Amino acid sequence: MVFEQNRSFETRSPTVRFIDRIAATPWSRAAAFLVFALLVRAIQFGNPVIQPDDQFYLLTGDRLLHGYLPYIDIWDRKPVGLFILFAGIRLLGGDGVIQYQIVATIFAALTACTIGQIAMRFTPPRGALMAGLIYLLYLCVFGGEGGQSPVFYNLLTAGAGLCIVRILDRDVFRGREIALGSVAMALMGLAMQIKYPALFEGAFFGLTLLWIAHLRGMRIPALIGLATLWMAIALAPTAAAWGYYAARSHSEAFVYANFTSIFQRGHPKPGIVFMRWFVMIAQVSPLLLVAYLSCRPKRADGTVEPLPAGSVQKFTRNWALAAFAAVMVFGSYYDHYALPMLLPLSIAAAPILGDLGAGVLFHSRRRRRHVPAVLFIAFIAFVLSAVAILTHQDGRGRGKAVYAMAAYLKPRLKDCLFVYAAEPILYHLTGSCLPSPWSFPDHLNNDVENDAIGVLPLAEVQRIMRKKPQYVVEMESPFSTINRRTWDYMQAELARDYRPVFVVRVGMHFRIIYGRLPGH
Repeated sequence: MVFEQNRSFETRSPTVRFIDRIAATPWSRAAAFLVFALLVRAIQFGNPVIQPDDQFYLLTGDRLLHGYLPYIDIWDRKPVGLFILFAGIRLLGGDGVIQYQIVATIFAALTACTIGQIAMRFTPPRGALMAGLIYLLYLCVFGGEGGQSPVFYNLLTAGAGLCIVRILDRDVFRGREIALGSVAMALMGLAMQIKYPALFEGAFFGLTLLWIAHLRGMRIPALIGLATLWMAIALAPTAAAWGYYAARSHSEAFVYANFTSIFQRGHPKPGIVFMRWFVMIAQVSPLLLVAYLSCRPKRADGTVEPLPAGSVQKFTRNWALAAFAAVMVFGSYYDHYALPMLLPLSIAAAPILGDLGAGVLFHSRRRRRHVPAVLFIAFIAFVLSAVAILTHQDGRGRGKAVYAMAAYLKPRLKDCLFVYAAEPILYHLTGSCLPSPWSFPDHLNNDVENDAIGVLPLAEVQRIMRKKPQYVVEMESPFSTINRRTWDYMQAELARDYRPVFVVRVGMHFRIIYGRLPGH
């Protein structure tokens, strides 16, 4: 098996002509992206337990509409902009589950549209179409089939990238270019209010803008002024959020949740971190390889042709390198941490994805078979995404069991439910009050969080249990990073004062609802 570029392979079959017609206009590409996004993500529509993070975002967005203040009444370290986004989704009605999934699908499709618009600067329409489709497929490989934050903020990042591409199209740097740069920085500022790691790509974009301005003849004093302006624009959404909390005497709580607590988290064992890194690299390597080869175009004699300085393709290559480096430096390597780098990698890979003559040559004793790179990558991404989705469904469930728990609890609840080690969506589906600001179960049951939430988890669990909650939900056995202090305390409390009243299998584990014994 070898990679080759076979110029004689280009075919004009009816299928290829049909694809080229779809790729020909922005509107037809947009329709294709939306239909494809719906197809690849529909298998999870209506599932409330795709990811624990999604569940908590929906819960917090809902409670924000009921007057809860993030970091004070309900605690997490995500930016408040993410919760405002989910609060807006809750206004669409229903229980919010399929609503957030459809909104996330629209965001993903719009991101693919923007990928296509950028890729059109240096590749034919077919490459632009394929780049967007591969992005949509690869999202599901890394846990992006639901509402993980990069699914939303990748659209803002792509929009910022498109602004820079439009600046690169021009030979001057004047008022219009400064305005486009300001829009790019504003978009990255909003992206940071969905998740702070967008800072890395925002910094890269800012430096790129300054470099372009320098190449167009702008002098140092003007560059310093522009840098100050763009930094202020990018930081404005976060500063506004901080100011809101400061005006209500909650500045310290805002700073701790948003900026300090992340550095106090514990670290998984090195072996676990290495395995996550290895799996991430192995899964993204096909797309990474195609992006790399696309950025090394060859002349007729086989030598590599350097990318022109200031070209859109060179910008995209550097963007992909910056995004990849940001993921590698961050360190924890959870699957969804790879989602931001899929955006520039898909754009960078567009030339080869659209070239049917570029592909993989399989040798056998009797024949040689050429497989276009786009089919090879699509097959790998399809298999990986199918495995990932089925693994998530087998491990976390498909939602029926969680809805059954909610149906049991909702008519019986007289006070706050306590979800110690189960799905946080139960608070939302039952309409229960929250027994604690720390209502994301991991914050109280995971040892990684023991020194990183502003209170001692054991003390908070003890405080909750002193209120004698009517029902407690937990899993049947501890996971590998369980907080042994809170787990052991809860087992003693449940054995003395509670009895199991409802048991159901959720994915790979059982969930047990404990009811408080009369008189206890």
